[in-house]
Amino acid sequence: MKPSYEQIYLEQSKSLKIESYTKDSLCHEINWHLHPEYEIVFIKNGSGIIQVESHLENYQDGLLIFLSPNMPHMPFGNKDFRDNVEVVIQFNEDFIEEKLYHFPEFSIILDFIKKSPKGCIFSQKIKDELSASFLRLSNQNNIEKLLNFINILYRLSISKNYRSIIKTNHLEIDKTSLPRISKVFEYVNKNYAKKIKSETLAKELGLTTNSFCRIFKSSTGKNFISFLNEFRIKKAQELFYNSNNMSISEVLYQCGFNDPSYFCKLFKKQTGLSPSAYIKALK
Repeated sequence: MKPSYEQIYLEQSKSLKIESYTKDSLCHEINWHLHPEYEIVFIKNGSGIIQVESHLENYQDGLLIFLSPNMPHMPFGNKDFRDNVEVVIQFNEDFIEEKLYHFPEFSIILDFIKKSPKGCIFSQKIKDELSASFLRLSNQNNIEKLLNFINILYRLSISKNYRSIIKTNHLEIDKTSLPRISKVFEYVNKNYAKKIKSETLAKELGLTTNSFCRIFKSSTGKNFISFLNEFRIKKAQELFYNSNNMSISEVLYQCGFNDPSYFCKLFKKQTGLSPSAYIKALK
């Protein structure tokens, strides 16, 4: 199992970490993880699933997301388009306490960082307006990157076009449970198309089924079956969005469902539309 805690290495000559990735140089797969740094992720285009804590949703046509420290999440990148670019910016509390606080002119930025929702997604309009700024980062020197980043932070701080993705209180996940929950999330991401039982995962973790279900619920705020069904429906939405040729039957089987009526019931409950109406709305 890959590590649940991502170690962010910061060079001594830099105040923050900025990395740009393309289809040919994808961000290394670390799966479900957390880190004590703030993180801003810009994805130029394409679609995928946002998974932060136990929250799941789809994004389309790229993404601009801001996360506070220690929020467990899956990677956000996708491989939809050859020209896609993913930019990941990470900075720690020292950057705020030792740098930004020294300049009263940055008070609006500090207020945004401290008072904004712990996980928020910015509108498509803001993402598009800042696209050029994010894309320039890969070709800038360290000074230019820092100045560009401050400008990005400022633009984000004065924007009101964002929404929280965490509807409930921020979960404080027990560190002793984190490796187990990480393994569950990784297993679901790799095997959602197959039959998955709580009993099987409990055995993998060396737990009784009741203990597994209790730990999962206390760590994520959801029972495991509800989470699994929600994840599979999000995958179905992603397949419908990215493919014009797949039938509803093909999609439901690829997402781990065997009963078409049950799939349609869950899909409508989660999206508000039947699969056929959802496909029609995409056209």
